[in-house]
Amino acid sequence: MTGKGRGIRTAIVALVLAAIVYDCFYVINETQQGVLTNFGRISPPVKQPGLHVKWPRPISRVYKVDRRLQTLTDVSHELITEDQKNILISGYLLWRIVDPILYVEAIRTGANAAERLRDLYLSSSGIVVSNKARDAFISLGLEHEDLHEASRDILSSVAPIASANYGIEVLKAGIIEYTLPMENRPAVIQRMISERARIAARYRSEGEEMAIRIEALAINEHEKLMAEAHAEATAILGEAEAEAMALLGRAYRRDPAFYRFIRALDSYDLIIDKNTTLMLPADNELFRYLDSRTVPR
Repeated sequence: MTGKGRGIRTAIVALVLAAIVYDCFYVINETQQGVLTNFGRISPPVKQPGLHVKWPRPISRVYKVDRRLQTLTDVSHELITEDQKNILISGYLLWRIVDPILYVEAIRTGANAAERLRDLYLSSSGIVVSNKARDAFISLGLEHEDLHEASRDILSSVAPIASANYGIEVLKAGIIEYTLPMENRPAVIQRMISERARIAARYRSEGEEMAIRIEALAINEHEKLMAEAHAEATAILGEAEAEAMALLGRAYRRDPAFYRFIRALDSYDLIIDKNTTLMLPADNELFRYLDSRTVPR
């Protein structure tokens, strides 16, 4: 073998050795944990973030497990409700890995985890939806308690299985969107319009009834106030007339002649104006004070 051939072989051996040495080291970053396998069998404990050493492949292999919260979205499928109506459901899961060793034993990769969780969600949501009528999902209410209850039921079904079998903690599960297949939408929309019209008619009826009741109360209060005001006015007027009569009585007793004179002037003011013509005897009592000689002093 020539010197050139030996040099090539040496270079190849050096590259292989460098690759083997490089493969003996691995790094786990802060968002991960590592699970090491030797000849396909898991070798505890779980590796924490940092630099670690292992046997080169194929003897050893490391699986890096993401410790962060992860989401599974766009889990869409068509289901049949309790009243045999079709409905389209789109859901989600919020999850994280809490047992890396169990996770690697059962799943190994993130793609497999997403597939298993998707299957769990589909089966659990199918059971939950099949036990509810379609109106539990399609309604006019703003606060949709049936939908919240369905989400809780899905979570209570998915979480124990994912934890026991895959080392995954499912924190939340729910329904993002629920709708109808295209062929069923016109009939349901028409029913919702009719229901809305019925609710509006009920609200109008209740409003009119309340308006009548308020108007009746207002009229009753008005009449009560007017009666009280009239009674008070009558009492004040009676008191004023009584006081006036008392004053007149005192005035008459003090100077009867002057009192009769003032009353006569009041009578003139009431019955005589520029359009009045009176034809009375000259000795009529009414003309008594028209003669200045009879004016009291």
